[in-house]
Amino acid sequence: MTTPSRQRGRTARKTQERAGAEGLAKPPWVRVHRVQLIRREIREVLSPGALEVLFDRAELVVEGGEELGGRRAEDRRVYATVMVTIDLSRCAPHFREPADEATARRVAELMEGDPQVHQRLHTLATQEAARLAEAEPESLVLATEIAIRAQGAEVLVDIDLVATQARRRG
Repeated sequence: MTTPSRQRGRTARKTQERAGAEGLAKPPWVRVHRVQLIRREIREVLSPGALEVLFDRAELVVEGGEELGGRRAEDRRVYATVMVTIDLSRCAPHFREPADEATARRVAELMEGDPQVHQRLHTLATQEAARLAEAEPESLVLATEIAIRAQGAEVLVDIDLVATQARRRG
């Protein structure tokens, strides 16, 4: 008579023989009983202090003016390009990272994806458009296109804009 323990031994041997004949046995699915409470991730962002240093030491060049052709005062348009040059070597004493090409590329990437940077650049463009239009910034409607890139150890920002007087409701 065969006992249950001997039967289990035979069954285990048969399973091993079948696994050897078919290749590796498939591992059983592992059942998860707990989930991770806190997910950890590493993110790189430009700190507000770093942005202050970068913009405080940036060079600003504005080219543009009013559209030619006798438009009415309320239909005036201003076209301009605002160019911001951030030279990392000028800011080097304030940062731990080296002021090199790789850092400039990374800073440009981070600036490109940062909504606060885009808001700051839009505000800068609005101020410059108001200066060119000799109008209050609140009275202008702006359309902007922002391009950020790195060249050497510099981050170059170009803001192309069209500003029109906001129509007054009357």
